[in-house]
Formats: sequence, structure tokens, C-alpha cells
Amino acid sequence: MNSPFQNKWTTTLALPFIGGLLYASSFPMTFAPSFFFGTIIGMAFLIYSLSFSNKEMQERSIWMDLLSVIAFSVGYNILGYYWIPETLNEFGQIPFPLNWTLGLVFSFFICPHLILFTIFHRYYKKISIKSSSFISVTTNRNIVYAIILTLFEYFTPQQFPAHIGHNWLQLAPNLALAPVFGAPLFSFINFWIALSLVSKLKFKKSDKMAHFVFCIILLINIISPLERTQNKASSTHQIRLVQPNIGNFLKISSENGMAHAFDEVFDKYFQLSTKPADQKIDLIFWPETAYPRLLNSAQMSTNDRYVPELIKSIITSTGAELFTGGYDQSSRKNDNYFQTEYNAAFHFGNDGKFKNKFRKIKLIPFGEGLPFGPLNKYLAKYIQNISFFASGESMTLFETNKGTPFVSAICYEILFSNFIREHLNNLKGDPEFLVNLTNDSWYGKTAEPFQHLYLSKWRALEFQLPIIRMTNTGITSVIYANGDETKRSEQFVEEVQDLQLLSSKRYKTPFQKYGIWLTIAFAIALLILVAVMNKFRPLKN
Repeated sequence: MNSPFQNKWTTTLALPFIGGLLYASSFPMTFAPSFFFGTIIGMAFLIYSLSFSNKEMQERSIWMDLLSVIAFSVGYNILGYYWIPETLNEFGQIPFPLNWTLGLVFSFFICPHLILFTIFHRYYKKISIKSSSFISVTTNRNIVYAIILTLFEYFTPQQFPAHIGHNWLQLAPNLALAPVFGAPLFSFINFWIALSLVSKLKFKKSDKMAHFVFCIILLINIISPLERTQNKASSTHQIRLVQPNIGNFLKISSENGMAHAFDEVFDKYFQLSTKPADQKIDLIFWPETAYPRLLNSAQMSTNDRYVPELIKSIITSTGAELFTGGYDQSSRKNDNYFQTEYNAAFHFGNDGKFKNKFRKIKLIPFGEGLPFGPLNKYLAKYIQNISFFASGESMTLFETNKGTPFVSAICYEILFSNFIREHLNNLKGDPEFLVNLTNDSWYGKTAEPFQHLYLSKWRALEFQLPIIRMTNTGITSVIYANGDETKRSEQFVEEVQDLQLLSSKRYKTPFQKYGIWLTIAFAIALLILVAVMNKFRPLKN
């Protein structure tokens, strides 16, 4: 028979660790299908291990609760982010077992919202002398906690935001509520269901309202599938997606100025971009940082002779516009190359002239910069394997030769709904599609490219915005506003896709206008409804 001490540590460490594994199982993996209920059950395991009653808080310190969160994060990290050690080995040449040791350190940063919630909850309980009769009702308490958890999840900065409600994407295109409430609604529902499971198993209290609302939300989504476009297509473009499958060694060699590497990269892009097509191509797309030489958008905008000959020759051969990732020179100059370049996207017209650019705003910590503010410029003198890009300021509204407006997000910017929402709302017009330029070659044959694609789809659903996802080594495809996807250019395959892109005049979705606050209003309305029900027919708890 286990001693109480052993049972305590089982609850503190083993249960949340298994919960982390289950949570990760809801997202794409290369070796098993995704498990829809993984995030719900996994979160229930973690919540079960935390101190929620006054008696538990007397028996367990806050450090025990934080240890449970770390145990959850370790399980989540090992299964969900096993590609981080692979990347450290590929990108940083860090060998085994040091790469896995450093990968496990990520566990301390993977779920900051859960750490903050645990600290907040302890502080709330400490200053709360006695719970009100309203909060003492199980359903009310679970709704309040679900609201708080959803707010922490949405507003706490995260490196790779795979939220608890993202598992609902598996139902697409049957997600009619996604453009209205966005992913926060589904996070709120999943947190609520997880809390209801803990109430039943740990405290023997029922929360039938949680399961009723879950079923109603599920039914509404299933019976109201989303359409590919909001309205009848108003614009048609014949597009070419060029996935060159350029390996990291060749890519870095070309960027470092090796002539043979330049020639090989240039030749590959020219041959793929100018292949014969069944129909005239309107737009050609290349991936993130495709053009290896430093460009200068300021010079190109004033004099056409600064437009690269490769780009001019491709446009002359095809008569198409070209949209590519590359490096844009900034006005800064220093010996450390600190913020002297931007990771950028460039748009060239079918006349060979430079039209516009977008400079990446949200940079990848420890890859494109460091999160240490003013100390970064001093650290740049000693840390050589980080790019230290300058950061752009605003999203650019591009326009095709046919007058169709569109926008771009580079790499993992597409993962952050609040970031995309903020910048879309600051534009002077409404784009008809979004271009996501990406290079996932560093992650090898792992789940990262599949997870990146999976989470990107949420932006198409939330904003009813088709996404052209253009990558170097895969996965390349077009995602439509209902979550449908065109044929994929699979990983590590050199391929050209010629597709017809249909887009329509787009109107701001409710989620774009109001963000998470529609979900909070819905949750508060539920609280009021439960309070009214309790007044006339008290619930047993």
C-alpha cells in the first residue's frame, strides 16, 4: 500500500506529467493521429493536482502547485515539442545529449499562463476570507475559473501558442462560431469541461450545465459549416507556388556570399518559376528569405536598376508579378550587424518594378533576436549565431495588378491571433487574402511543420481570410476561409503548384472587431443565466 507521502508526490508529479502528454496528443504528430479530447483530459489532470480547496492549500505550498505545472509542461514539451532538440542540433550544431537537456529547459517557458494563474489563484485565496454564496455554487465557480484561465491564456505572451481550444480545428469546416468568437470561445468551453470533470472526480459535485453548453456549441458548429469564401468570388488569380526545397547548407552558403551557391540557388528559382504553364500566371510566390542577397527597398523604390536581374528576367519571361521573402537593409550601420537588416517580403509588379515591402514585426526569440531589451546590442558583440534583425512597425496592404488587396505575415507571426487582429484593424482597407512566407527547414522531419500549418488555419477561420502558405521545404498549400486546404507540396520535395486563387471582398468578422470580449460577454451571460436558475430552482452542489 502506498504511503500518503507517495500518493502526494504521485498527484504532484505523475498525474500532471501524464496530463501534459495527453494535452500534446491533441496536436499533429508524425507517428500517431491527433486525439480530440487530449487537451481537455490533460488539463483536467493538471487542475486535479492543484490546490483548490482550503484544506489542500494548508497541506501544500505554492511551490508544490508550481511543481505540478512544471511537471505538466515537461510532459507537454517531451511529446509536443520534441522537435526543439532536433532544431538545436541542426541549427546550432548542439550534439546529444546537450540538445535534449537544453530542450527540456523550454519546459519552464512553455506554459507561462498556467504559472501566472497558479500564483494568481493562491493570492486570491489568501486575501479571500470567505467565498460568497455565488462563487460557492459549483457551476458558477467553474465558469469564473474558465474565464480567468481563458484570459490568462489569451493575453500572456507565449513562444508557441498551442491553446487548449485549438483541438476544435479537427471539426473544420464545421466551425460556424470561429469567425464570431475565434479560438477563445473553444478554449473557454474546454477549460470549463476540464473543471467540471475535476469537480465530479475530486469534490463529487456535478456541473451538468458545462456538458449541456458543450453539446449545444458542438451542435451549432456541426449544422452550420463554413463556406470557402464569405461572398461570391470577386477576384480570380492564377498563382504559382514555388517550393524549391533548398537545404540549410546551400541556403547559408548562398547567404554568406559563396558564388557557386548563389548560382545554384538562382538557377533553381529561375527554372522552377519559368516552367511552362497551362494558363498564364498572374502571381509567383517564393518562400521566406528566398532571395539570398541583401536588398534595399529604399533604393529599389527610387530607381529600377536596383531590382535584381534574376527577378527582372523571371518577370520578363512569365509576365507575372512576383512576391518573395528576403533581407531588406535598414538605416542602421554598425560592426556587429545589430539590427542592420530586416526579415522582409517584397512585391514586384509585372512590369519588373518594385511595388512595396513588409518588414517582419514579431521576431523569433533566440533566433532573430533576444528578449533582453537594451542589453541586446551589447550581447550581439559576443553571440554570433543569432540574426538580430530590426523589427518592422506595421502591416503592409499590398495590391495586385488587378487591384486586389492582400497582406503578408512572415513565419510564426501567423500563430498569434491578437497580433494579426491588431494589424488588420489598423489597415486602411480590407485584404482579400493573406500570404504567409515560411521556412521550416530547420525542424527536419518532425511534427513542427504540421503543427505550424495546423495553428495557421485558425487565422483563416477567425478572419475569413484565405491564406497562401508558401514554404521552402514544405508544407506549401492554400488554406481557405473554412479550413479547407488545397493539395499540399509535401516536405522536402521540389515542386511547383499552379492554382486558381478565388477571393472575395471581405468584411471584418465579429472576432476581428471585438476579439476575446465576445467570448467574455458570452461567459458572463451564462453566469447570469445560472444565477437566475439557482434563484428559482436551487442547484444541488
